[in-house]
Amino acid sequence: MASLFLKLLLLITTMLLGTVNSQFDGTTYQLMTEDELEWPWMMSGTEEGSNGIDRRSLYRKHIRYYISYGALSANRIPCPPRSGRSYYTPDCFKARKAVNPYTRGCSRITRCRR
Repeated sequence: MASLFLKLLLLITTMLLGTVNSQFDGTTYQLMTEDELEWPWMMSGTEEGSNGIDRRSLYRKHIRYYISYGALSANRIPCPPRSGRSYYTPDCFKARKAVNPYTRGCSRITRCRR
C-alpha cells in the first residue's frame, strides 16, 4: 500500500513540475513567461535552420571564416624559407621592404651573444 502511495505521489509531483514554465522576476513582481526567458540570439522554432546543430553553434554562426586559395595550394609554404618574414605578414611574397627582425637588448643572461 505504501509503495502505491509513493508511486502516485511521484507521478503527481512530476506532472506538476512539468507544467511550470515560468520564473518569478523579483524586481517587478511579475511572472516571466518562457518566451521572455530565452536568450536574444537564440532562434525560435519558426525560423530557418532551427535544428539542434544550428542552435549549438551560436558563436560561430555570426562569424564566417575563409581560407585563401594560396593556403589551399599543395606543397607551398606561406612565405619563402629564410626570408625573415612572419607567416602573418600580408602578401609576404610581394613585400619588398627590409625585414624588421626581432632583436633584444643586451642583458646579463644573454651576454650580448644574439
